[in-house]
Amino acid sequence: MLILPDDFKIDWGELTLDIKIHTSNDRKVFEVTFPDGRPRLFLSRSVVASGHKVWMSIPEGRQIEALPIGKLIVKYFQQQQNQQ
Repeated sequence: MLILPDDFKIDWGELTLDIKIHTSNDRKVFEVTFPDGRPRLFLSRSVVASGHKVWMSIPEGRQIEALPIGKLIVKYFQQQQNQQ
């Protein structure tokens, strides 16, 4: 079983992002804090009509950031799981 940390960091390009995990209505929500002063980003994985999981920004409108950062979050957890 993978134990989720309270927070962690990931590298996105030349930025190191702070990630915090929250739970809302039994869903994981990831709060991303940018070191360059841009507004925080909240992400969640959602299942779309086709049945695929996609990363969504909350509120919608920041998909350009949500998709690549979401992929890095998945990669982070895969690496953590491989280390256990």
